[in-house]
Amino acid sequence: HPDTVLADEAFDITVEGLPADERVDVVLTSEDGDGESFEERATVETGNGTVSLADATVVSESDDPRDGVVDAGVDVPLPLALFQFASPLQLRTYSAPDEHELTYRIERDGETVGKTALSRTYPDFYEFIEPDHPELEGALYEPADGGTGPGVVVLHGGYGGPSLAPAARLSARGYTVFAPQYFGAEGLPDGPNSIPIEYVRDAAMWLRDREPTSSERVRLFGTSQGGELALLAGSRFDVFGPVVSVNGSGLVLEGPTADYRSWSGTSSWTFDGEPVPYVDGEDRASAPASIDNDELEAASIPVESIDGRVVLVSGGDDLVWPSAELQDIAAERLNKHGHTNYEHLVYKNAGHSILPPYTPAVGLIGEGGTYAGAAEASHDHWGAVLDTFSSLRDR
Repeated sequence: HPDTVLADEAFDITVEGLPADERVDVVLTSEDGDGESFEERATVETGNGTVSLADATVVSESDDPRDGVVDAGVDVPLPLALFQFASPLQLRTYSAPDEHELTYRIERDGETVGKTALSRTYPDFYEFIEPDHPELEGALYEPADGGTGPGVVVLHGGYGGPSLAPAARLSARGYTVFAPQYFGAEGLPDGPNSIPIEYVRDAAMWLRDREPTSSERVRLFGTSQGGELALLAGSRFDVFGPVVSVNGSGLVLEGPTADYRSWSGTSSWTFDGEPVPYVDGEDRASAPASIDNDELEAASIPVESIDGRVVLVSGGDDLVWPSAELQDIAAERLNKHGHTNYEHLVYKNAGHSILPPYTPAVGLIGEGGTYAGAAEASHDHWGAVLDTFSSLRDR
């Protein structure tokens, strides 16, 4: 196994010298950033005596991963699934250290027959630069290696606040990343409505002109309402290249009020001072089936104008809005207009929270999905994000 990996990096551990055709327990132990210990275990088959844990046959059985045994149905490499489902880790309370040593041991009949350790390194989400621009607010992350890297703008969802976690993780991968706050900041609307999409264009142009940014075109990554904005801005402005929308929408939707207690009566976005055509907030829960065809066409985002690869990521059990259906509108439009460089990844057992890997799974299903589905979507979609953004590294 590698000695050190990034926090979002998949890895394998190969175990040799085991007895053939038996079952052994793989046990993970470690401590979080507060010094609290955690543990997880799984039972695997030894095959011919050499086991790749990432591909091991897991024979543990569990209906609830919180009981301390990884369910055999979790489609995530075992060394990482052991961490994601470790007890008593929970997403909202987990404290990540800067460098995390994970110890793995093999038990046979209750006795340890082998042990090893490796380190996962975490970026500091709060070690960012405030923009030196009078009209921009947010968090700038320069490449962790001190060099230059392609530019990425990361857009938060409708509950506001710069999206620090994916931005920091992308900077650790060598990108120059800006996570703007596009409402609730000075000079911007208080809530997620009537937001000028030119703000995202200006953020990208400012980022592109910075010395650590090596690309002419800026990648876009957005989640939830930010995914909708990523598709819209990417379709309008030629400063952008590839776009990733996680649980976003191919339709422009009515924006809620700042307190989220009602609909605002206007579009989420404006362009050139005018509301971008939208569908009513009451209709979005059943979109697109209940929407008039003319209204649907007017509010559809012209995603075929995006100059680069488009990746749509959706949870099939999204309880916030029907993201799979809303993003299917974008996929159908891309296909109709011959923009074949796209992919729509639908994770049927995931909800609205699809995060960069690898974080504790418990706490990820408040907005739909299962623990296993959340972990699988987190693991699988991130590879598509990295592949998409690396496809134009020099441009």
